[in-house]
Amino acid sequence: MSSSAALLATVFVSCLSSAAVLGYLARFQVAGLRRWLAAHCLFALASGVLFVTHARPSAAVMLASCVCVLAGALLMLQGCRAFVGKRSARRGEHAALAGAVCALLYWTCVAPDITARAALMSFALAYSRVAVGWTIWSARVRGRSQYGHWLVLCAALIGGLVYFARGVLNTFFADTSLAWPSHIAPDFAFLGVSILSLPILSIGLVMLANDRHMQQVEKLATFDDLTGALVRRAFIDRGEALSRAARATQVQLSVAIIDIDDFKAINDRHGHAAGDRVLADFGAQVRRHMRAGDVFGRLGGEEFAILFPQTSMADAAQRIGNMLVAIRRPPDQPHDKPAYAFSAGLNDCLRTESLGDALAGADAMLYRAKRAGKCRIELAPGQGESEAAGSMAGSVL
Repeated sequence: MSSSAALLATVFVSCLSSAAVLGYLARFQVAGLRRWLAAHCLFALASGVLFVTHARPSAAVMLASCVCVLAGALLMLQGCRAFVGKRSARRGEHAALAGAVCALLYWTCVAPDITARAALMSFALAYSRVAVGWTIWSARVRGRSQYGHWLVLCAALIGGLVYFARGVLNTFFADTSLAWPSHIAPDFAFLGVSILSLPILSIGLVMLANDRHMQQVEKLATFDDLTGALVRRAFIDRGEALSRAARATQVQLSVAIIDIDDFKAINDRHGHAAGDRVLADFGAQVRRHMRAGDVFGRLGGEEFAILFPQTSMADAAQRIGNMLVAIRRPPDQPHDKPAYAFSAGLNDCLRTESLGDALAGADAMLYRAKRAGKCRIELAPGQGESEAAGSMAGSVL
């Protein structure tokens, strides 16, 4: 087997393996991953066809293989942009791809020129590699593993620089009398290094895709998908840490338990889909009124809790009252979302021995609000606080 055939076989096996792994991860709906998968399939197709016909590839085979490689490079770049949340498609790049295809057609079928074709492919791939590396690197997040970002950056920069050097070599120093698959020694060395950097780049992309999937799993385990609130376990963990810190520093920490009034009636009357819309709207309203540092959690069903650090019960009641007013008097009420209200009970964590006791006290105040007519806010008594700093009688249901 010739050296050129060995390189093509290496690319084919590498791209096919990466495509298999990316295909498995594609079911996890990672942004940009399907474009990476399509790019590796195109690379595998091009290298596989050239491997089979590498001794005497026809002009049509050579042209189709080059177009597949360029399209794959653009798809990989667009996938990286989608992965980091940027606009993937750019008119200039599509126009450049169309121009490159026209040039390849001319240098393959009209006026065959291997060195010109190699220079064009090298410069195009150098741009795509460097752009891929920078796109991924610029979107790294502090506090999370960056090994995959480093791997993609290094492989992309190495490949990009080597492709650029190969483009310069073919533009100014290549022997135009050579025919495929012959290479001068420097050109073959550049081609080999750039091709062998692709498997490393592919491994980095697979690592990034897997890391993104793990982030999605962590998010699902921490946040309620419908309301955006912390799930019960995560809320309790965060609340216990805040409670310990508040007791150590004697800084106020108020906790509220909130329950949507007559939620079962909403489900029975309007259906569970309408109930889900109510929950989603409630979560959005709470997040809109929360400050940085407030902690919002879903305890179960239609029952929620909010922790207000460095806030008295009276101030916390005022903030919850603003939420209740916004919910009862929305500026534009969708026809498919029933009107609703909630009741709330508040407690001061410093007056109790643990977060569990504080939650129990707030829960007792919640039931007092329910018995008093619902759509009310009740505060735990003590230290001069009013038993009912705010209340709104009646229900909009």
